[in-house]
Amino acid sequence: MNVEEYIASGILDSYAVGAVSDQELREVNCLASIYPEIRHELDELMLSVENYALLHSIEPPTGLRDRIASQLTFEEADDNNTIVRPLPLDREAPVAATQPYTYKTTWMVAAAAALLVLFFSYFLITQLQSNQKAMASLREANESMQNELKQTRTSQQQTEQTLAMLRQPGTRTLELRGNDKSPKGDILVFWNPGTKQVAVEVKSLPALPADKQYQLWSLVNGKPIDAGVFDGNLDGTALQKLNRAIAEADAFAVTVEKRGGSPTPSMETLLAMSPTA
Repeated sequence: MNVEEYIASGILDSYAVGAVSDQELREVNCLASIYPEIRHELDELMLSVENYALLHSIEPPTGLRDRIASQLTFEEADDNNTIVRPLPLDREAPVAATQPYTYKTTWMVAAAAALLVLFFSYFLITQLQSNQKAMASLREANESMQNELKQTRTSQQQTEQTLAMLRQPGTRTLELRGNDKSPKGDILVFWNPGTKQVAVEVKSLPALPADKQYQLWSLVNGKPIDAGVFDGNLDGTALQKLNRAIAEADAFAVTVEKRGGSPTPSMETLLAMSPTA
């Protein structure tokens, strides 16, 4: 930038009205001392500013000069008795009035936003907990249905196997009625001597404790042979295929034994007996 460009930049105008920084002030003073053109332009500007100030000056109020002169003193200043007067505060200044209001408004907006976030978070947590409970309930119901379906399929398979056995040629059906210990006991025994398969259908027998089961016996020449165990708490149409092979039987009998069966029958628990002939 040459001298002409520097003068045309406007920095000398700012200097003349006191609108430059300390660094710019030092820069203008330095260049004015080096270049006469800048010094001349700067003097012209300063003179114009002074003339403008004089032209628009305002006459001070009458008596102001006397009041100022009366407060001036030319005595040597006493540092120990120097009176320090606080600067008057303009409490109605725009900055003092608006700054606290700005902070207050900002905090109110922030608090409102925080409350909205808090309420929204609480809503989400409540919904999440409700959904988790619903999912747990559905999962439990689904597991229960799966177990019931599995039991139904197992029962259906057993029934199909028993019916297949009943359709085989040579299958016999024997009716066992309860004695005085079980007058309402009514059992059908399906036996096929050829295939040695046995099944029972409980018409009416009371439910036993969890550690007890009914046991079917095949009597051959007066000797009891284990024909398998079954439960009496099923519905009246359920067929239960027993897992023992019975080739011979002069009669069939039913006793109450421990769960899983007993090697020998308990005669005191004999409930029903019927010959095969």
